[in-house]
Amino acid sequence: MKGLSRYFTAIAFALMLIVPAVVSAGSSVSTVNKSIRIDDNSTAGNVDSVNGSVRIGDSSAVKSVDTVNGSIKLGNDVKVERGVESVNGAVTLKPGCRVDGDVDTVNGSIRLQDTVVGGDVTTVNGGIRLLEGTEVSGNVVVRKPGGWSYNKRRKPVKVEIGENVLIHGDLVFEHAVELGLHDSARVGEIIGEEVTIITP
Repeated sequence: MKGLSRYFTAIAFALMLIVPAVVSAGSSVSTVNKSIRIDDNSTAGNVDSVNGSVRIGDSSAVKSVDTVNGSIKLGNDVKVERGVESVNGAVTLKPGCRVDGDVDTVNGSIRLQDTVVGGDVTTVNGGIRLLEGTEVSGNVVVRKPGGWSYNKRRKPVKVEIGENVLIHGDLVFEHAVELGLHDSARVGEIIGEEVTIITP
């Protein structure tokens, strides 16, 4: 019986770790092994998770959003005072979002729809999709991986610059990229030696 009790206790503890932390106050929230959900129409400070996803509800405002091993999803009309950053997770922003700083990933994809970014949009290994009127004040950057992991024969990163997208800065590609560039998009200089341009 003691072994069975310990078994169920372990299960309960594991389940507790993945229960989302629901936050509707204006304070910051930080977790290690939990996902975080911010309710619609809420205000929060810095939102940080190590091993969990982050969801920000519609029409909310936060200072920053950071994850290590988790995805980030922002609802409609979310305002971020600083930046949005993920190491190993996708970043998805719905229409009407505004990020005053950078949007940054290492191994995750980025999808921004009708979003305003005050800084750069940067990835290393993940794809980038900027869609439907998204505006970026800085550069769109695909960085070269550091260390021994870099291989010039690696598959190109896919970057899509969609309809009516405006990039005030440049497209800076430090390794191979397959670039989908809509005719109506306006961008700065395209910088990179291994860029294949595809016009939709």
